[in-house]
Amino acid sequence: MARKRKRNTKLSVVLALVALALVYTFQGQQKPEAVTEQAVTPTESPASPSRQTKEARRKGIEIPAYLTDRDEEIVQHTGFTLSYNKARLLPNWVAWVLTAERTKGTLKRANNFQPDEGIKARPIAYDSDYRGSGYDRGHQCPSADCKYDRDAMNQCFLLSNICPQTHALNAGDWEELEKLCRKWAVAYDSIYIVSGPIIERGVEYDKIGSNGVTVPKQFYKVVLRWDGNRNAEAIGFIFDNDSSHKPLRQHAVTVDSVERRTGIDFFSKLPKDVERRAEATYDCDRWQNLP
Repeated sequence: MARKRKRNTKLSVVLALVALALVYTFQGQQKPEAVTEQAVTPTESPASPSRQTKEARRKGIEIPAYLTDRDEEIVQHTGFTLSYNKARLLPNWVAWVLTAERTKGTLKRANNFQPDEGIKARPIAYDSDYRGSGYDRGHQCPSADCKYDRDAMNQCFLLSNICPQTHALNAGDWEELEKLCRKWAVAYDSIYIVSGPIIERGVEYDKIGSNGVTVPKQFYKVVLRWDGNRNAEAIGFIFDNDSSHKPLRQHAVTVDSVERRTGIDFFSKLPKDVERRAEATYDCDRWQNLP
């Protein structure tokens, strides 16, 4: 009986060794297959510059840093993002990406000004505040930049994207820069834009309407072009909200200058050294067709 038990034990050991050998053999056969699956196929290639630019757009490069010194509610719409100030019934800023593709939109101007009921803070501006005020409903993100999408077009007429502007500014130098930005988007593939009113502490401002929409004395716009790597160029503009007219070059300033006037940190998601270089200087001659 003991001899039989001994033979069974030897047989168990042999079977265990055979099973272990089969496992190692199976794993060895699987290794080459796993490597083959992970290998880059001949049809794959590294991301092209255009793809890198598209990936950069998703990072929200156009969105300024959060504000802590004034009212702010961030509102995301289809074609733009804005920072709403309930004390002024105005945006602190409106930011969007304008691409060459988006400039090809064919939708007609909606012209349906509406209160932005999606804003949680109150009060908000209504169309009645502008009627008979003597001021245009001045778009920050213009309707012509939103012709690519029906929702974007409708939302750009929300009054959270609107400020009181003189007709001379709205239909003059302001509109001229809007048109130029669309040319830049085509020339440079995409540009990042932030626009809004300049509201300074200690300054008295007129108001319009029963809800008291603040009438800014000046407006700003900053524009960035960036290749997604180390090359970036930025330029700022400041406009008086009056009847004056002058070449756009005479409105041009550094983005740093606009930051000092507004207290807003633009393009803060860029690599810091890229941001510093781009915002510290500007060269009108490096911006195509700038009059």
